Amino acid sequence: MDDRRTLLVAGFVRASLSYVFNVLAFTGAFDVFRWVVFAALSLGFTYGFDRFIGWQTAPA
Repeated sequence: MDDRRTLLVAGFVRASLSYVFNVLAFTGAFDVFRWVVFAALSLGFTYGFDRFIGWQTAPA
């Protein structure tokens, strides 16, 4: 797997674990739709920051 795909998979796992542990700890209920939205937004931000950092560090 290339580095970008590894980053996105790790980001998805991170978002999923973060959502599950926080929601179960504070509400005790799990909602699949909210989990999907949270994971999608988190992956979107991860991808956006990856592209931004790549743009900033690209050789001139």
